[in-house]
Amino acid sequence: MSAVLHAAVTGWGLCAPGLDDAAAFADWLRDPTRALPGGRSARPAAACMAPAEHRRAPHAVRLALEAATQALGTHRATCIGAVFCSAFGDMANTDAILSTLAQTPDQVSPTRFTHSVHNAAAGHWSMAAASHASMSALACGREGIGPALLAALLEVRTSAAPQLLVMFDVADAGALADAAPCALDFAVALLLAPVVDDAFGLRLHARVQAGHASPNAPCDTRLQPWYAGSPAARALPLLEVCLGAAPRRFTWPLGSGTLLSLDCEHPP
Repeated sequence: MSAVLHAAVTGWGLCAPGLDDAAAFADWLRDPTRALPGGRSARPAAACMAPAEHRRAPHAVRLALEAATQALGTHRATCIGAVFCSAFGDMANTDAILSTLAQTPDQVSPTRFTHSVHNAAAGHWSMAAASHASMSALACGREGIGPALLAALLEVRTSAAPQLLVMFDVADAGALADAAPCALDFAVALLLAPVVDDAFGLRLHARVQAGHASPNAPCDTRLQPWYAGSPAARALPLLEVCLGAAPRRFTWPLGSGTLLSLDCEHPP
């Protein structure tokens, strides 16, 4: 059994179809009579970006940066590192590049190519936040929350400083939809901080163990279409606990017969 990694969730953000920010999602979750909003596309404001960068940036980048901005709140971003995780990256952009390569390969857009790299969101965040802290970009498939959370928790431990965890995926597009189906835009961000005596926010205690992970479905069954429809939405059950649901134990696969076990507790 490995050492325990500790952190407190001191901020969070969300952007999804029909629920553009964390406050809208919290209001929706508190009202059991409301149906889950339909649609595939979210409307990320990404107001942290300079106007010129906002115009050039693809939808996936703006989606990720909107959730990150919400989670950061009033904290200074300049010294806060971040882990960005996406199962598929910007599929609309990738599909457009591949279609152009198949038909008119000499007309591939340099801007599209620049934004096709998996760390595009991390790069845009470092510029928008004027941050010189470390940034990571992970691609861990549909079960990316375990590796991404582990990476962020390790950064909190080694740096003794807050760390952003941002998970995002956009609705599928074109021929890629068959190979990498994703039903909707979804982004979630958590601001993780070292646990101190007067820390607020949900307390997380994680360790790496041998074994096979169990499903972590959301308690609110209305969320099931999102949970099943987007890899980033696998974080929804953890958000439920952040918003006051009963603490529970989560397990997420890490590969090679290992898992991340996470226990949650509300602050005293």
